Amino acid sequence: MLWIDNDGTDPAWNLAAEEYLLRSRRESIAMLWRNGRSVIIGKNQDMEAEVDTALARERGIPVVRRITGGGAVFHDLGNVNYTYMFTFEGKHEMDFGPFARPIVAALAEMGVTGELSGRNDILVGGKKVSGCAHACVGDRALYHGTLLFSADLSQMDGLLRYSEEKYQGRGIRSVSARVENLNHWLAHMDVETFMERLRALLSEGSGRYVLSAGDAAAIDRLRAEAYAGPVKG
Repeated sequence: MLWIDNDGTDPAWNLAAEEYLLRSRRESIAMLWRNGRSVIIGKNQDMEAEVDTALARERGIPVVRRITGGGAVFHDLGNVNYTYMFTFEGKHEMDFGPFARPIVAALAEMGVTGELSGRNDILVGGKKVSGCAHACVGDRALYHGTLLFSADLSQMDGLLRYSEEKYQGRGIRSVSARVENLNHWLAHMDVETFMERLRALLSEGSGRYVLSAGDAAAIDRLRAEAYAGPVKG
């Protein structure tokens, strides 16, 4: 496993970096990263149905489409993201467990008891702190997820829409009511300390890969071509 340190916070660049590494490298790669304020939507989502785009423009929050499935999520610097990608042989069966379980183990090392829930969530105290999404390109697979640490959860309500039909009868009043920040349990840490602690736990025994000037230039091109413009659909 190669570990990439990524301190950039431009959502379009970070998503372009994921796609570039997925398509251009053969090694198993892991990365932690953060985005500035943004809404990230799944590859097949109807943007207008999932996001209040007028409110996003009013708040100066970009909407960026990723290459993985799943739902719309709000990102800010209080949200830590993780990525794993690898090459596989034969048919790949989607399984979030091998990538979510190390996150749960790392949280346990910090004194927080998490559990896998459903297909792709991590819960702590019955509240969602992490969700994961997946994509395959040829014989390469990518799994990435969020970890809410100190995100501004108030931004989710209003910005993110949800289907009344989907949640009918569940007593769910808002998006933010179903999630919680990890700093509720880790109040002694700031997000930077959490990120460094998580990186140390997850990257133990891994090699390091530093993006070259050529890598950065290719990511810049992909960002401009596929991620930086207005989202369609």
